[in-house]
Amino acid sequence: MQTATHRKASPFRRSAASLEQWRTAIARGNSAFGAADYSGSIRHYRLARTIAERLFARVDDIDAGIAALVVACHNLADAYEHLGRVSEQGSQLCAVHEKLCHAIDDAGLDEPWRSAALRHSQRSYAELLRFVGSHPEHARAQAALALGAKQAAYRHFS
Repeated sequence: MQTATHRKASPFRRSAASLEQWRTAIARGNSAFGAADYSGSIRHYRLARTIAERLFARVDDIDAGIAALVVACHNLADAYEHLGRVSEQGSQLCAVHEKLCHAIDDAGLDEPWRSAALRHSQRSYAELLRFVGSHPEHARAQAALALGAKQAAYRHFS
């Protein structure tokens, strides 16, 4: 009688494979975006965002893990902007900035992740600021900017 042996992939291998899946989804999204197929790009960027959300705080390459989420959300926001879908654009920008701000304050998250979240939040803050400049009525974006301002004022870790 033969039995199959199954090996679990190491977390590092799974992470590397997931990062490669993320890169593929982003590349496909970028290709669709470049062809002005914004609806098509959204499908790929959503997949990339889903993968990035699973990787957050779980990969060895901390900057890659955080950048994956930031890039996916910002690319989604750009695609929504081209379709004139302001609410969805703002939602993506807010979601990633809020996630980073909460990560900075999360005492249960390892310090290197918190520090990287702080670094990457500078980009998400800048994108939100640009968005609010064009859409000052977007209440969630205004609130997310306030989170970012709080982070800049209190750059300490407990």
